[in-house]
Amino acid sequence: MKKINFLLVFFLIFSIISEAQVIVQRVTLENNIKAYFQNTGIFDQNTTSGNLSGFEWPIGSGKNAIFTTGLTIAGYINGVYCMASASYKGEYGPGKCNSGIPYTDSTFKIYKVKIGDNYLNNPDWLNWGRMVPYGAPFIDANNNGTYEPMIDTPGVRKASQTIFMCLTDGFDSSHSSGEGFGGGTSPMFSEMHMTAWCYDKPELGDVQFVKWDIINKSTYAWDSTIFSVICDPDLGYANDDYIGVDTSKKLGYCYNGTNNDQVYGPAPPAVGIILLKGAVRKNVTPNINVALSSYDFFTNTSVAPPPCESDPNGEPYPAYLLMSGFKKDSTAFLDPGTGSPPYSQTKFVYPGDPETNNGWTETQGSIQNCYGELTGTYVHPNPVGDRRFCLNSGKVKVNAIDTQTIIIAQLIRKGSSNKNSVTLLKQFADSIIAFYNNGFTIGITNLSKVVPKEFRLFQNYPNPFNPVTNIKFDIVKAGIVNLKVYDVQGREISILVNDNLSPGTYETTWDASALPSGIYFYRLQTKDFSGSKRMILVK
Repeated sequence: MKKINFLLVFFLIFSIISEAQVIVQRVTLENNIKAYFQNTGIFDQNTTSGNLSGFEWPIGSGKNAIFTTGLTIAGYINGVYCMASASYKGEYGPGKCNSGIPYTDSTFKIYKVKIGDNYLNNPDWLNWGRMVPYGAPFIDANNNGTYEPMIDTPGVRKASQTIFMCLTDGFDSSHSSGEGFGGGTSPMFSEMHMTAWCYDKPELGDVQFVKWDIINKSTYAWDSTIFSVICDPDLGYANDDYIGVDTSKKLGYCYNGTNNDQVYGPAPPAVGIILLKGAVRKNVTPNINVALSSYDFFTNTSVAPPPCESDPNGEPYPAYLLMSGFKKDSTAFLDPGTGSPPYSQTKFVYPGDPETNNGWTETQGSIQNCYGELTGTYVHPNPVGDRRFCLNSGKVKVNAIDTQTIIIAQLIRKGSSNKNSVTLLKQFADSIIAFYNNGFTIGITNLSKVVPKEFRLFQNYPNPFNPVTNIKFDIVKAGIVNLKVYDVQGREISILVNDNLSPGTYETTWDASALPSGIYFYRLQTKDFSGSKRMILVK
């Protein structure tokens, strides 16, 4: 009798936990872009009243460039194929997972903070510490490595807004064959720590960042694991799009197939996603960064696609084949090249340049082949239509309790034409990649990653100056670096640098437009070095 009661209590508790995790919460991340984020693992989709596009640009315009995006994980657990899909609905829920047992409560929700928030006006700011054990970022004011409420600041350093959520796909009830991209398998038992953030700086207004720390919380290894960013970009009007990839930048993008979109009008923008950090193969020494392993598509176009290119909704293993760089019946994608067979097999579709028309683009067309065939109907050019693409990184083995980190940037640019927009998007991608490689530091340029022989603070130049000057410095050891400006009375005027920097040579600028002529001092402070110099502002 006691055993029956215990099982009944366990069932009731598990039912409550399972029911709680299906409550959907949504927040928006806003700079020039307004993007919706949901605690089922998807973003860029507005499900507040139906299923609507949720990447609005410019903010307030009512024009949208992406319908939905998410990170899907798939692999084998003890020889059984499993996936945690996030594309149209998402198979995640708020909560954590330990040894294959999921758990949730009201603590696991979406937390959002922005510049100007405090403990009085934002409960998420006040309760941020609840998520710090799960990886919620914060600014460590006294550099002691411990989150201290009311001393440290929640969020990503210098970000205007930060979102954090801890999710798991461990609940059976969250897995559905109607997810949109595969779906419906047994859980992976992953725990996903998801951070999204943006900046209000003009040069970073058209980009947002997303980071996932994915932990294998099952009791077995994940074999042949692939991490895929699944994106359905509806650039204004959904049925006149083209897609492409720049493999050197790991940038997948969408642009308008014509130069006059029904929503954006003439010279519509191009939108894209950069895979800044992909999966790492950790079972070899040294570890191998897999980066972008393939880029391909599935689609519902205005003209019926071949059956092996249609949506893999409710088809988990065909979705895995797409994540592997094949069509969903394992047929290879073919580069039409010269327009006659034999065609080259490829895992990267449309890597050419739309504006210069060099290489394979949708203008050059495609080979519609299925059933393993290495030839097929040559469509030239491709008809415009609705597109979906997959940025894939894998295959890797993920041991139990091991973590993989995936980082992306979603960005948008408008040029003088639909194809020129792609060119400007690629140029913008270069600056975003440099920003990432520089540790997301704002206002600092990493001139060299060569480790200097000693700490050094250089004389500013020009000097005297009016009103902008440059300050260069060498860092020998990684750590928190402070660079501040003082007046002759020793009063702090400006904080130029307050970041955790790696060894190298850096440069920053100081704009003294609002200050009177005179003598000022700047001081560089690290754990192992302190130095100062004088500079003269002459107006």
